[in-house]
Amino acid sequence: MMYTVKRIDEDLNLGCEERPDDAPVMAKVTLVDPSGKEVTVKAEDAKLYECNINEGDKVCLDVNNKLEKVE
Repeated sequence: MMYTVKRIDEDLNLGCEERPDDAPVMAKVTLVDPSGKEVTVKAEDAKLYECNINEGDKVCLDVNNKLEKVE
């Protein structure tokens, strides 16, 4: 299914613990499907930059539930 990226926020919810040094920085990505339903997924912030995924872009989820940009 194709989604539109509505919002990208840094995932700051780590409870009362700090992010471990070896853990990637994560982002919360709010997606909107064609019917207007919103879904929130977590994605590695570096992967979003690597794939050039920004707010307003069209994306889909691959078989591993990773975001892929749709050209």
